[in-house]
Amino acid sequence: MDKDYFLNIAMTMSRSRANGPGERAVIWVQGCTIGCPGCYNNFTHPHQLEKIASAKELANWVGSIENIEGITFSGGEPFEQSEAISQVIKIINQNRQKPLSVFIFTGFEYDFLKASSNEAVKNLLSLTDMLSAGPYIASQRNPDLLWRGSINQELVYLTDCYSSIGEKKWIEESPIEELIFQNNDITRTGFLGIKGNLYQSILNLQ
Repeated sequence: MDKDYFLNIAMTMSRSRANGPGERAVIWVQGCTIGCPGCYNNFTHPHQLEKIASAKELANWVGSIENIEGITFSGGEPFEQSEAISQVIKIINQNRQKPLSVFIFTGFEYDFLKASSNEAVKNLLSLTDMLSAGPYIASQRNPDLLWRGSINQELVYLTDCYSSIGEKKWIEESPIEELIFQNNDITRTGFLGIKGNLYQSILNLQ
């Protein structure tokens, strides 16, 4: 019998245009040992149980979403749950004629990940098309960057699925703040955190 893999999940979003190329499903994992000060998702840092979901459950959820370009893993730190995330990706794409693309936000620098001797990390890198890599540094914050919060972070193209040629188009199409209505609730995502206009507007409604 196949081994079961489980992820600790902070939240999910079925459709987003703010977290990678095109329209994507997004999974935010719970737990990050890097813990960058000023991180927009600092609620995902503690390694505490939030929602435990099996790789099969998550893969089935993603597979049920029609007309998306890919899946994005954010956090939290996805590479701290590399083995289970790899399994999610494999299950999603095993029966698809055209695989969903994989985008990962990581606080680790690409050179660090590439040099890792951890087989699970290497396997996840091999399944990933694109990274937004590097720790968030508040003193180097730039709200105009594509899918990054500070200028030290970099977009890394790991396959020929995407290239830097697409960046001009993505900058025009990808919002830096986004509100999604799902499951009778509102989920906010983006790269302005509590300083963003959407967050401030929500506060003013309360």
